[in-house]
Amino acid sequence: MWSDVPVTTRKSSSRRGAFTQHSNASGAVAMGIAVALVSAVGMYYFDPRSGRRRRALLRDYSVRAAHQSQNLLATAAADARNRARGLYHESASRLAHEQIDDQTLSERVRSRLGRICSHPRAIHVACRDGAVSLRGDILKHELAGVLRTVRHVPGVRSVTHHLQLHDEPGRMPFLQGHTRKNEPRMEYLQRNWSPAPRILAGAAGTMLIASGVSQRSPAGLALALGGAALLARSVSNEPLTQWIGARSEEEEGVVVQKTLRVYAEPEEVYSCWRQMENFPEFMSHVREVSKVSDTMYHWIVDGPAGVPAEWNAEITADVPGELLAWRTTQDSVVHNSGVIHFEPDAYGGTRVHIRMTYRPPANAMGRTIAKLFRVDPRTQMDEDLARFKSYMEVGKTTGAHGPVVRH
Repeated sequence: MWSDVPVTTRKSSSRRGAFTQHSNASGAVAMGIAVALVSAVGMYYFDPRSGRRRRALLRDYSVRAAHQSQNLLATAAADARNRARGLYHESASRLAHEQIDDQTLSERVRSRLGRICSHPRAIHVACRDGAVSLRGDILKHELAGVLRTVRHVPGVRSVTHHLQLHDEPGRMPFLQGHTRKNEPRMEYLQRNWSPAPRILAGAAGTMLIASGVSQRSPAGLALALGGAALLARSVSNEPLTQWIGARSEEEEGVVVQKTLRVYAEPEEVYSCWRQMENFPEFMSHVREVSKVSDTMYHWIVDGPAGVPAEWNAEITADVPGELLAWRTTQDSVVHNSGVIHFEPDAYGGTRVHIRMTYRPPANAMGRTIAKLFRVDPRTQMDEDLARFKSYMEVGKTTGAHGPVVRH
């Protein structure tokens, strides 16, 4: 009867061995990824040509991040105190009978209507001793929500209405146009979280990560991933749909607008900008711009950690001396578009106004990674425009390959 014992022991030992081998393989892969990331960061910040400047920017960015963290904690503490005070007074007002004058009650009702009704100005509110009367025009599908909301306003005793119901706006003047309703939503269902809930969510995400890592199991991995997602949502204060690259059609990405005055004729400034092959001379992050056709150019630029990124951009509008517009092609990894206006000023120079829209491959995640490596498009544009101004006015600047002299 003892013959079964060794068999069970051998099976258990083999399973433990397989688990150990799998763990060792996973550890080796994780170690390899970590070494690759450390190497990439080291190459970026210890580059002989730009490493010193990048390290200085990283130091400044770290100091700024520390100050922002302190401000966030102070704001979160104040937010928590205000929420607790507001909750106390709201509870006290509901328990005690509150005498509210008609004007105050009317303002409260109008405030609530602005959150639940698409055209609150079409409704006239009259209050008398807690009795609320509503008159005007309203869309039929909004009536039930409006009446329910008004009944729950503190101080309201009764609600009557003489509203004209409409299935469609038609030609009613007060129902024209579209107004977004600010419907009350739970804090964590809103797009932007206030400071106190952000801190609470970040702490919860950190605890989930620690708990998941300590379990060393598939369930623990799922727990850690959920905690990481919650922590990322808290830190960025942006919806997770943007972190994975999903976005709605109305979201256009990062919009950058800059205005620059250059002491040169508009035709001269336009001509320099139109020769895109010369961009690497004053744009430090641009490696190469090659002409494919009269309106198509191929770009190679430095991405995060110095990894090159390539795309094709076409000129969509070209008015010599006045306007230049472009956009990337549909198959480009990085999507951007922009327009530049060249306007003469009263001093014989040129006012250059640039409006650029930029959307990285992973949206919010891509922007965060770019900021960590100091390749944010706003920062890059400021630096490039300063070099362009020097290039046009002084005749020299520093580009991607060192000092450049204009011929």
